[in-house]
Amino acid sequence: MNTAVKLPRLTRLLLLAAGTALLAGCASSTIRTTPAPQLAADATWVVAPLANNTATPYAGERAMRITAALLAHHFQGSTVLAMPEQPNPSGLPIDSGSVSPERVHAFAAQHQAQYVVSGSVDEWHYKTGLDGQPAVGFTLSVTDEKTGRVVWTGAASASGGSREGVAVLAQETLNGMVGRIAHH
Repeated sequence: MNTAVKLPRLTRLLLLAAGTALLAGCASSTIRTTPAPQLAADATWVVAPLANNTATPYAGERAMRITAALLAHHFQGSTVLAMPEQPNPSGLPIDSGSVSPERVHAFAAQHQAQYVVSGSVDEWHYKTGLDGQPAVGFTLSVTDEKTGRVVWTGAASASGGSREGVAVLAQETLNGMVGRIAHH
């Protein structure tokens, strides 16, 4: 026996629209940046370890590697180097990820890099509650090593839907930031 109720077409469309609006309300993101600079197309980039201002171990290193991969995608023809992390002397997995500016400049000079990307991870977790929504927050800046000037800076934060992974949300958010560096 078939007990399905046949709904009129308009009612089905309205239910679909309401469901879509409800799902769209589950995620939000904000990206604020300075205007995109004119950058050399074939430059060498160094991505410094991002300061990990979260309680999530290795969030800064993970974000650094995602940022390096996205820069290589957006700036094809450029060389992008992720700066190696310093070993944590305590052996504990929670580390700030920050590196001295002198070490960053020395690494950039050694590899003749024109641009250095640095920044921080300020949020990388799942919110508490029934939904467990992922949430991320980042700052990035691009420094021209030849002049020492910061040529671009941005901040972004996002929260995703309950079925989205935090790494997926991080990649989408960082891609939005790197896309703005690259004029996309």
